Amino acid sequence: MLEHRYRFKILGLLILFILIANFSLFFSYYRNQTITAPHDADRKVNGNTLVCTTTFGEMFEHIDRADEQQPFPAESDVHKVIEVNSNGEEIWEITNLGIPHEVLELPNGHLLVADTSKDRIIEVNYPNKDIVWSWEPKQINWTQVNPDWDSEHYYNNPLVYDFTHMNDVEFKQYGTWNACLISIRNFDLVVEINYTAEILGPPNNPSNIVWWYGDYGNHSMIKQQHNPDYMSNGNIIIADSQNNRIIEVNKTTKEIVWKYDEGLRWPRDADELENGRILITDCFNNRIIEIDKESKEILWKYSKNVIIPYEADMLENGNVLISGDYGGKVVEVNREGKVEWVYGRSAVQSGFYMNASFITLICLNGIFYQTTRLYKREITKKERSRRITALSLQSLALLIFAFIIVAYHFFIRFLIQIAYSAIGHEMF
Repeated sequence: MLEHRYRFKILGLLILFILIANFSLFFSYYRNQTITAPHDADRKVNGNTLVCTTTFGEMFEHIDRADEQQPFPAESDVHKVIEVNSNGEEIWEITNLGIPHEVLELPNGHLLVADTSKDRIIEVNYPNKDIVWSWEPKQINWTQVNPDWDSEHYYNNPLVYDFTHMNDVEFKQYGTWNACLISIRNFDLVVEINYTAEILGPPNNPSNIVWWYGDYGNHSMIKQQHNPDYMSNGNIIIADSQNNRIIEVNKTTKEIVWKYDEGLRWPRDADELENGRILITDCFNNRIIEIDKESKEILWKYSKNVIIPYEADMLENGNVLISGDYGGKVVEVNREGKVEWVYGRSAVQSGFYMNASFITLICLNGIFYQTTRLYKREITKKERSRRITALSLQSLALLIFAFIIVAYHFFIRFLIQIAYSAIGHEMF
């Protein structure tokens, strides 16, 4: 009896230790803001990498702010764009942004940023950090863009928080003028604007919008899209996220002329490659795939080190740069799937390994205890049978958790796919 009491005390202390360790890990990640959640990552001309990032905890704060319509903090040093060199060292940053989702380097060296939770697209003078241009949908009379968008329309009634959720901006030079292609996720809308402000006046002039596709609530067109991009034939490719498809839209007729919807789950990026193939970030399938556009055959796939990836870019060296917000990492992989470069670390992975290791230790302790007691001469046949059953169950549990640790990414992908239908996309 005393022996059992001693074991229960040890087990109780171990469980308490696990709870304290989990609380400490959560506090470190969530409150102390030590783990980042990267969104877009772009490779600069100089070889460094630009990363749009916030913290793991702020991803959850975003949900509460949206639900309760709380104003976004005027200043915050955890929402930023950083520049990282090849050694993983942060050498430049701009803060006081709002969960930025996209950054790209302009030909003049400045940066375009989709400042998502501040409902604006900005141009940042690099490296001075001055904001020299801003485009803000809240300032636009959308009825002047389309008479059907009257005063009752969503576009003309700004919310306090997360009104637009602008998640992407692309840049194109047309020769005599420059353009920006912008994804306004919560509008179910993609717009192209004249970026040459001196031609059409102030940036928030409705006449600067030269093309648009989509309409709020008209989900036959697009629904909570991501990362529209220009194609070589003049059309627009869009990751139509909540419709679980990639579409190509004829820019003149606004007709969908091509789509790919074979097994996708919340795709958030699609890029046309020089060889005519399409590179797709298939978010909740936790994979990056490259398909042949005509046959739609999957020609290349990567899924080992990604958890809910955000976007992927083909680099000039043939490698693929992948960013994943809840995965916590930016990785560069080659065509053989080898990781060539990595920035960041995963809160999910750290917590998972910690708890799996604790449970494995409990199983090992139980196996040792049952084994040492099994061959004691004084135990009864019934007691021996009970201990054999307990030993078998603990051994089975050990094997299961050993498999889970080894096959971590497979296990996480499996859980995410099971939970996919129940996951709300507002946080993505």
